[in-house]
Amino acid sequence: MKLKEEKELQAITVEYEKALQLFHKKSFGKAGEAFKKITETYKDSEFYSILEIQARAKVYQSMAGAQTHPKTVKLESAQDYVWEGVYQLNAGDIDKALEFFAQAEKDNYRDAFLYFLMAAAYLKKEDTASTLRYVGKCLKKDEHYKVIVYNEPDFEPLLQDQDFLNLVE
Repeated sequence: MKLKEEKELQAITVEYEKALQLFHKKSFGKAGEAFKKITETYKDSEFYSILEIQARAKVYQSMAGAQTHPKTVKLESAQDYVWEGVYQLNAGDIDKALEFFAQAEKDNYRDAFLYFLMAAAYLKKEDTASTLRYVGKCLKKDEHYKVIVYNEPDFEPLLQDQDFLNLVE
């Protein structure tokens, strides 16, 4: 390795490490600026090792930008609200999920799957009464869900509840 390449590699490595530290501390604005500086400063390097780090910095710059300027999804249909609710449920934000499910129901999306999801969400909140209410609504829409609900691991805690068993058996 040539002396010039070594010096350049040392400089970019120090800058890159500082930028990564900012990124990991979730200081995405500062990290994005630091990565941008690296990509602009070293874009014309003649050394492959420098260009490799510069390319990685460009990827991190993009990720930092995505964190500081997240894209918003426009929810237009009831189905959009259902899928956003599923996303929130999987992310662990039960209350937010229930808000989206309620909006879908308000928009006349009254499907067995929606009621199944709402029952699962209420179960995670340990609200047995609401869980049973939505299991009942689900089964009124589609009795084939009896098998699904009964065998769903999320509903295992209710296998000792006689009201639940009366619905699914």
